[in-house]
Amino acid sequence: MTGTVISVILALFWLNASFGQSYKKTNLEILEQNISGELEKFFYYPDLNRNFQFVFFVTSSKNDKTEKKFIESVIKKTAGSNNLKISFAKDEQMLSGDSVYNKVRIDIQKLRTTYPRFEKNKFLGEKTMEREIISKLGIGIQSSDEEVKINDRISTNYKDEIPYDDYEQYENEEYSFAQSLPPNVSWFETIFFPALIVTVSAVATILFFTIRSK
Repeated sequence: MTGTVISVILALFWLNASFGQSYKKTNLEILEQNISGELEKFFYYPDLNRNFQFVFFVTSSKNDKTEKKFIESVIKKTAGSNNLKISFAKDEQMLSGDSVYNKVRIDIQKLRTTYPRFEKNKFLGEKTMEREIISKLGIGIQSSDEEVKINDRISTNYKDEIPYDDYEQYENEEYSFAQSLPPNVSWFETIFFPALIVTVSAVATILFFTIRSK
């Protein structure tokens, strides 16, 4: 009985370890992790007073509302994990002239997912492809008296390999920048070969019944 229990525990441990090794983050999770890591560095810039509130102005070069929504979500999570006080403003008129704060401008220049090429492309077999996830954001931080503290850029580039057949599980329908088209499978494999198989099967069937009828 004891041996059976130990075997079950070991099997569960092995399954859990295998799952942990095989799990890959979604495109959105990778973007969030990479941008958050870079953003966090600026929060600890020596000249910034982290006791002051951080007021964010987020803009998108493409005027894409989903980009702004995503980046604001990343900012909230990153600031929350660092115990920072934050708010978001649409324009300068929303700022109070008699308070002190850190004014942060984030300009979203690029958020993109691509699948540039196949990594493995076995004929009628296993296929994997390269995944590349890119972000570029301008960042500027000023004190409430307009003293420039930071004028820089956040730039991330992530690459790995994912399965071709179920790549859509890594995407997100709400965000177009977390989606892309995979590389094309050869026309011979997708069109000509299946048609050839159907033709050969049909001919074989006709010949079989023709021979039997004789």
